[in-house]
Amino acid sequence: MTRFRALLLGVLLVLVASACRVEATVDVAVDDDGSGVVTVTVVADAAAVELVPDFPDDIRFDGLEDAGWTVEDPVIDGAGSMTVVVSKSFAEADALPGVLTELAGEGVVFADVQLRREDDFAMVGLSPATTEYRLTGTVDPGPDLQLLGAAVLSPPLGRSVDEIVAASGTPLEDALGLLVAVSMPGDVTVPDSAAGAPDVDGDTATWVFSYGDEPVDLDASASVEDILPRVWAIVALLAALALALVLLSRLGARLLARWRTPKNRRPREVRRRQQRAASREAEANRPRSRLLRLLVVDVHGVVVRPTDPLEGLLLPLVTGEQPDLDPETVRDRHRKLVLGRLSPEEFWSELGLGPVAEEIETRYLSSFRLVPGLHPFLDRMKTSRLPVAAIGNQPAVWGERLRRMAALDGVVASWLVSGDVGAALPEPSLFEATRRTNAVDLDDGFYLSRVESQLDTAQELGMATAYYAPDPEDVVPSEHTGVRGFEEHWR
Repeated sequence: MTRFRALLLGVLLVLVASACRVEATVDVAVDDDGSGVVTVTVVADAAAVELVPDFPDDIRFDGLEDAGWTVEDPVIDGAGSMTVVVSKSFAEADALPGVLTELAGEGVVFADVQLRREDDFAMVGLSPATTEYRLTGTVDPGPDLQLLGAAVLSPPLGRSVDEIVAASGTPLEDALGLLVAVSMPGDVTVPDSAAGAPDVDGDTATWVFSYGDEPVDLDASASVEDILPRVWAIVALLAALALALVLLSRLGARLLARWRTPKNRRPREVRRRQQRAASREAEANRPRSRLLRLLVVDVHGVVVRPTDPLEGLLLPLVTGEQPDLDPETVRDRHRKLVLGRLSPEEFWSELGLGPVAEEIETRYLSSFRLVPGLHPFLDRMKTSRLPVAAIGNQPAVWGERLRRMAALDGVVASWLVSGDVGAALPEPSLFEATRRTNAVDLDDGFYLSRVESQLDTAQELGMATAYYAPDPEDVVPSEHTGVRGFEEHWR
């Protein structure tokens, strides 16, 4: 979040010359259910933009994005002004103060913010349901920027707060502007006696500040009336009355039939009902027989070799190009790659191999070898109408290339890799995604792999499992059934 504060509160940078102006708009939009979104728009004029050599290319939002904010690319219009827009949703009213705190820090600019949503629905009468919304808090448009410390402003701006202010030819109150807008369902109202009263237009209240203005208390309310809950309450009441009448009529009919039934027949009927109930319970508790409806195979070790492509292929290839590169760095970037958090281009670039990325990536993928007997085996499964699904840890782009190189288009029922779902084996996400894709219960699935931890996960999910070891040197101690080749178990 430090980098974002440097952008929002470190706008002092643009004051190194006169006639610079930076406007910040904080827009809080509240939805019917108390959720909403906070949108921050920072606009710097052309004079400000020209003062920063690498603006906006040097602006990074890693910390902000990690905190769940959506960051739009900075835009410079024809006049030279730059606009930066970031936003973050909040799922409930209680979460709004935390989102506003992320903008500048605890008690900086925004303090004591509360958003309350209350429903009023009288059980008696015909008045509609009413939902009340109220946002309160304090805005200090002139915080002590020294409280931010050198860690926030100096590293990204290259100078202290005092230096920036001393170099400025424009007072802060003329250079920095803040606008706070609050939108809520229904028409917004504010207290008549409120200091710093906002401009109210329908469902939006707007406060306008300059740096150094006195703190202002926010207080905005809105209400929405809804007749539908009352209508549904009446419908529910009528339905309950109808149900009560039906139950009473059935109870009366049963009592009448019981009164008319000879006493010596009643025990026999009771016994019959008890027997039928016991039979139904026994049928429900009978163990379900397992059906083989889907074969799931691990891409690495069953479809292609090697089983561990990171250690067996990628790491030697990368360190051969970059001998001084720490192997742990490669492993860390590869983990992010297979989870979809890095693109292949970003992966090669962070390893210093961007200029040769295409060539080295092709060498890597071309190094995989099909497991002998794979295609004849898949043909037999297709003939026997047993679908085969493949799963593995790969970024989505590499997974697609590997599938095409293995000529598996139209051969396997589904092909899912970690980059498609954002989770890697042995986590259960790929198994669950395969279940949904093929509409087959995991209890009716069979998983074939050479990785013990992945087999354990599949077994915990209810699948039958087998350790695939076609060569004698591949055999390792395993708690799972061993399969010596495609011919075994699937003739």
